[in-house]
Amino acid sequence: MTPGHVCRALILAVATAVTTDILQSQSPQPADLDRFYSAPSLIGTTPRSVTWSPDSKRVAFLWNTDGSNFLDVFVATVIENGAVAPTRVTTMPRRSATPAARDTTPLGFTQWRQQREALAAELDGGVSSITWHPDGERLLVTFRGDLYLVNAASANAAPQRLTQTPSAESRAVFVGATRVAYLRDGDLHIAFFAGAGAQEPVRLTRLAREAAGIESFIVSPDGSQVMVTEVDRTAIRTRGIPDYLNDETTMPMVRRAMPGEPSEIRRVGIVPVAGGDVTWLPWSKDRLDIVHGAQWSPDGTRLLLDVSDVFVKDRRILVFATNAGTVSTLVEEQEPNNVSAEWQVSWAPDGRGVYFTSDRRDDYHVWYAPLDGSIPRAVTSGEWAVSSFAVAPAGVYITANQGRAEERHLWRLPLSGGTLQRVTREAGTHTTTLSPDGRWAADVFSSDTIPPDLYLVSTEHDGSRRRVTTSPTADFARYRFTPARYVTFASRADGATLHARLLLPPGRREGERVPLIIGSAYSNTARNQFGGRNSHPLWGLDQVLLEKGFAILAVDVAGSGGHGTAFRRRIRLDYGGIDVEDLHSGVEWAVREGIADPARVGIWGSSYGGLLTTMSLFTKPGVYKAGVAGAPATNVWHALTGEQRVMMRPQEQMKEYAEASSHTRADALQGHLMLIHGMRDVVVLYRDSAWLTQYLLQMGKSVELVTLPDASHGWDLEGLAQTRYALRQLIRFFEQHLGPTR
Repeated sequence: MTPGHVCRALILAVATAVTTDILQSQSPQPADLDRFYSAPSLIGTTPRSVTWSPDSKRVAFLWNTDGSNFLDVFVATVIENGAVAPTRVTTMPRRSATPAARDTTPLGFTQWRQQREALAAELDGGVSSITWHPDGERLLVTFRGDLYLVNAASANAAPQRLTQTPSAESRAVFVGATRVAYLRDGDLHIAFFAGAGAQEPVRLTRLAREAAGIESFIVSPDGSQVMVTEVDRTAIRTRGIPDYLNDETTMPMVRRAMPGEPSEIRRVGIVPVAGGDVTWLPWSKDRLDIVHGAQWSPDGTRLLLDVSDVFVKDRRILVFATNAGTVSTLVEEQEPNNVSAEWQVSWAPDGRGVYFTSDRRDDYHVWYAPLDGSIPRAVTSGEWAVSSFAVAPAGVYITANQGRAEERHLWRLPLSGGTLQRVTREAGTHTTTLSPDGRWAADVFSSDTIPPDLYLVSTEHDGSRRRVTTSPTADFARYRFTPARYVTFASRADGATLHARLLLPPGRREGERVPLIIGSAYSNTARNQFGGRNSHPLWGLDQVLLEKGFAILAVDVAGSGGHGTAFRRRIRLDYGGIDVEDLHSGVEWAVREGIADPARVGIWGSSYGGLLTTMSLFTKPGVYKAGVAGAPATNVWHALTGEQRVMMRPQEQMKEYAEASSHTRADALQGHLMLIHGMRDVVVLYRDSAWLTQYLLQMGKSVELVTLPDASHGWDLEGLAQTRYALRQLIRFFEQHLGPTR
């Protein structure tokens, strides 16, 4: 380490210590559900859609400084050994809401519409995508379905509008310096832009039908041809989802397949940018096969496809020589016990081989397959897992949990393999985007007590980093968030090592037994990142429960990644079985450790976590006193077809589907159950919770149904008023049945 690095490290250490002392000298503000789930967000807005300029000198991302949902475009310039300050290059117009007024109309429809306007303004996401122009000076931006050209170097230049159409443009990218390709109304279009906007749009495909059209596309490096993927949902059955929030009750019909029913089919083709027919590629064995990844070779003469059957048991990595019209199978993996498809493929920089992830040994690792037909070789190996990787001329850069199962760090190694060198240092989760030259990584980092922000990390030196964004609002420092402990214990069912994230209530005395909540129950929950499962806003809920005296334990159940192939495959054909035993193992461990009061144990989770919650209550009498199941998947026959990766087709696995569907065990309920469900949910149908509630109340069981009329599946992400209401019900329920200690 150089003297300059030592100096900066000392300054950072002193500053951190001083800040810590100041915060610890102050009395922290009590956890406040209303403040945690109100605007502006206490933790600010997570930077997203991070993308590098072609010359690796600038990084663009979507963000805001006010803690709202509305995203604008920011650009940070890489300055060697200098400070990094992002520049806001768009200020797009926001929606305004009419203040609610007293409503004298029948049923209050005027006031209701005003509420809808306010909610739309709150949830307005602003800019939805960005991509760099080849010159590295401009950005293509999608905003409310139209395309804009933005000056990446100026905060004052107004965006140039390229399209203004009734239909939305999506997935827009540059084709060379003067053309833009995009999807609209299910077809691929290309347009020249000059002067005031896009000119002479050309419709390259004519495939769109009522339930079919282009799903995605990739332009070749030389801009001469485009790979298109068409999806056809015509065979999928339509189902009605009642809507009670219009002037009259309506029955919107949605296409929604269940396991064993006809589902969507795809085909892959190539179309010339100059125009012409689509050439469809012979890539699939079955019309239901899935495309997991695709990439053009560096010279644009070959197309790489990573595909499998719908059950992800038969994987093939294919190479199409587009000029010769030939196809070869580079890699084939057939594994009847496989349950996941965390696969990635990438060309080597010289185009002579392909890097890919595979769990053919002990976990997901990077492999290399030469085009000459040689046997693939492992680039990484060990009792840890690769979650993603990127390839640059300087080497392979992987994100992995080596050393700490709950963390994710960036590592680098030579293209041919060898010794891993760790790039990131801070304990937590690093989600990185590598610059084209491989010298920098844009790192969205968070940990148990640090909300997500963007940093620039040098991959060439000692992993030194510079902060780009500061997202939390000023009053974030007034609250103290409880750090987690990461623990392991054996499964009561088969002895497998289980990993868990433990939060203990502040002020708990050593040996004091407290009420325990298992949750949020799901897979992949034992992570050192802000909120644990940071795709849901659990950070605030957890802190409220902790300060009320509850301990919280989240267990990585069977099916979770990062703990070995064998551990993940324990879940095969066994939803609601081995995973429920893993959760029960967590309860037993917490009791043995003197943490949990065995008479006051609760559990909660949503979606699959709702299945785990209900099954735990129905099959573990006396273990759990109360449980809250959000949008619970209580009927696996009604799941999405993707769950066939674990459960296969119900026609051949009727016994397993019955055992995995918690509603078949409901008569054994002895504790107290609350269901939270949105009536607009098309992922897990509200009717299943309505049916289960009616069944349980007729049996005289203790059940509550919290209905959210305007919620779909993400009931805790669809409006702050709804989130506050639902979480208050959850907290009240646990306090009622487990008893607060403070």
